[in-house]
Amino acid sequence: MDRELVPAESLLSPPYDGNVANLLERTLTEYPDETAIEHDGEAVTYRELDATIDRYERGLRAAGLETGDRACVYVPNGIDFCAVIWACCRAGIIASPLNPAYRRREIEYQVDHAAAAAIVVAGDPVDHVVDAVADLEAEILTTALAGDVDGECDSLADLGDEPVGIVAGDDSGATTSDGDGGAATTADSRSVEIVDRSDDDVLLQPYTSGTTGDPKGVLLTHRNFRVQIATSVSGYSASPVQGDALIILPMYHITGLLQMMAALCAGRTLHLVRPDRWDPERVLELLDEYDVPSFVGVATMFNDLLKAYDPEAYDLESLQKAGQGGDKLPEPVQREFEETFDAPLLEGYGLTETTATTHTLRRSTLGIRAGSIGQPLGHTRSKIVDENGEEVDVGEEGEILVDGPQVMNGYYKNPEANEEVFTEDGFFRTGDIGSRDEDNYYYVKGREKEMILTAGYNVYPREIEETLYDHPGVLEAAVFGVPDDRRGETVAAAVVTGDGADLDEDEIEEYVLGELAPYKHPRYVEIREELPKTGSGKVRKTVLREEFREAYVSG
Repeated sequence: MDRELVPAESLLSPPYDGNVANLLERTLTEYPDETAIEHDGEAVTYRELDATIDRYERGLRAAGLETGDRACVYVPNGIDFCAVIWACCRAGIIASPLNPAYRRREIEYQVDHAAAAAIVVAGDPVDHVVDAVADLEAEILTTALAGDVDGECDSLADLGDEPVGIVAGDDSGATTSDGDGGAATTADSRSVEIVDRSDDDVLLQPYTSGTTGDPKGVLLTHRNFRVQIATSVSGYSASPVQGDALIILPMYHITGLLQMMAALCAGRTLHLVRPDRWDPERVLELLDEYDVPSFVGVATMFNDLLKAYDPEAYDLESLQKAGQGGDKLPEPVQREFEETFDAPLLEGYGLTETTATTHTLRRSTLGIRAGSIGQPLGHTRSKIVDENGEEVDVGEEGEILVDGPQVMNGYYKNPEANEEVFTEDGFFRTGDIGSRDEDNYYYVKGREKEMILTAGYNVYPREIEETLYDHPGVLEAAVFGVPDDRRGETVAAAVVTGDGADLDEDEIEEYVLGELAPYKHPRYVEIREELPKTGSGKVRKTVLREEFREAYVSG
């Protein structure tokens, strides 16, 4: 990519302060004819993206949404998703992204809980969206032109009263509105409306995955995002490794969404894929075709890429590194990826409640340490505490706590949960068990709520999963606890074997018995074709736990 880099420090100063939409202004005005986003064969310039964001913002206003209202966004990875999020940002409307895999009950819960004024969909609203909002006050809005949809809903594109929108490859000069519904002007004399927002105003309200209890609405502010975007841009602009950006994670999830915002604020060309149409061969093709120096995925994706990779078919010379988010990265997968692709696979750590990253190996001062999530980011405070809230010594285990400008304002309409997750001195309780070494590198042991207490012993599923991944015949593994009358809980495992692996349940149980203490071995084992996962690629252990409980305990 041959263009001037955006200085990250400028993203924290006027005129880029206030509304995070101001951060995008630099690239929209300085690189109007550069490609902003490429997805599924369609490419748009920053000029065209600007026009569509403006059009969608005007459409939201025309639909009656006001600053501070909430709009659920039920749109898959793609150009439209990016434009809707930025349109909401400009208008001061709080976007609440929905998993595109959700159906009626899940959609109804989030739209209702968020008290959303609208739900934005791509194309025709499907039946489960219509049914979900039938008894709610939310209006259905579509990004498509009215003539392209059959459903009875308003079109943001039409409501925006804009003569042009996204047109792939159109270099004739997109137009933008004059802001008063009058004649449009060229992008060179563009006039857009960006609503004033303060640091503490809420920008986004994503929802937790609901792996324990109902999903919770997370209040993320303009300050949360500005700090994380500036950190990401500085890591890119200060690095000798530069090029296009690639997102393979779902953008309704905080990691993918932050990647999208940071890439566009840096002026990069962003390539998108849809995780619900996951195709590892397509990802390898993108890495081969474009100058993509790095990307972020989850363990299951790296497994798939390893299986699909053919060194004779793909030239991945531009790939310099990869990042891991989501579930803890199994070390065997990390080793194989690094040996195969000759690029480090760096682990990081963060949550929806912390606007993604709090710890990362990429920015750690003393290099890479296998098995570690790295040191805290420069603006992040972190510590390990025991059950009494007292900080533990180096090497000892406890709960990981974090504090910093990226930590959420709290959960929406949930004061009980807020009281539970914040300490008196303002730290956020992550619920993850870990330790740190003498150089302040952190290591995650597992979720506090996933710890298995069996016959008085504390067992962390991560340790057993790492052991299973070390077996050459195991492709994926999930370990969890199920009730046991004698032990309180006992260990169970669901395993996916690799192609051609000849393994049965007894062999897996015996293998773990030979590697770990007897009380840690799984007493219930099932070999499955696949593991249930969330849209962001995390294994749904709550589903497995209930299935195993019904199969082995209920009777």
